Amino acid sequence: MSGDNQKDGVSVKEIEKFAKNNRFKLFLCLSLLLACFFSFVFFAAWNIILAAAGGIVGVLMANKVESFARTVKAFCEKQENMTQLILGCVGLILSMFLPPLIFLALGAAGGRFLESLKSTSVERR
Repeated sequence: MSGDNQKDGVSVKEIEKFAKNNRFKLFLCLSLLLACFFSFVFFAAWNIILAAAGGIVGVLMANKVESFARTVKAFCEKQENMTQLILGCVGLILSMFLPPLIFLALGAAGGRFLESLKSTSVERR
């Protein structure tokens, strides 16, 4: 009978455990979703321009972008849990009011990734 009462889906404890283990990824995904939504409302053209500019900067200065991203991630990981939540909420607020900034950072990360792909394909040859 206990098997009949079991419902399909995910329990609240499983969601809480996932959120605790993947806090950084969760806030990043939410930030990108909010930036995308608010960019349709307010800053449509600027997002494309700044994402392209970030991509160019990411390709030209891949090492600087990578070291900056590692520094920011290490800083966030060293903080206490409450401070991490506050930083995540600040990121969500920034993604609502300044979506072009999020797209600039996304473009820079994409440009750095493209540069790393280029260097990886050269090493394979």
